[in-house]
Amino acid sequence: MGLRIHFVADPQGWCCMGLIIFVWLYNTVFIPKVILFPRYEEGHVSAVAILCYYLCSLFCIASLVRASVADPGKLPENPKIPIAEREFWELCNKCNMMRPKRSHHCSRCGHCVRRMDHHCPWINNCVGEDNHWLFLQLCFYTQILSSYTLILDFCHYYYFLPLKKDNWVRICFLYEV
Repeated sequence: MGLRIHFVADPQGWCCMGLIIFVWLYNTVFIPKVILFPRYEEGHVSAVAILCYYLCSLFCIASLVRASVADPGKLPENPKIPIAEREFWELCNKCNMMRPKRSHHCSRCGHCVRRMDHHCPWINNCVGEDNHWLFLQLCFYTQILSSYTLILDFCHYYYFLPLKKDNWVRICFLYEV
């Protein structure tokens, strides 16, 4: 079957995608530089934790790209409808094309999509029959990366920072005064 490439020319979607890529790139550079690499040098974090963070980040951006360029199930211009299935098709009142009954017309993309769920500006694409699994994969990897980052932030502020000697001196100084 293979994935067909689908590209939506939508400035709002481009802005959302640009924002997502900026946040991803910022986190991919900032979190390891502030939390992982210094703790690796101190011996508190293993190389496996750094590798896992970069793998999660890579899976997240790869699933974003795949979900945004995959064809959501766009109906062809002149679909060949079998005679036995004609009762399950209807005429779209926006593009005047025949479409299956569970299809919807996307006003942002300008075409009908089979089993359309919604048009997602964050991936700049519709979520339909052919790319729904890619969208769910993106949600899964984003949740994994966000959870991992949240755990690292929690460990940084409540575990790693108190381990530094400078902080212990400050804490002891506050209690002596």
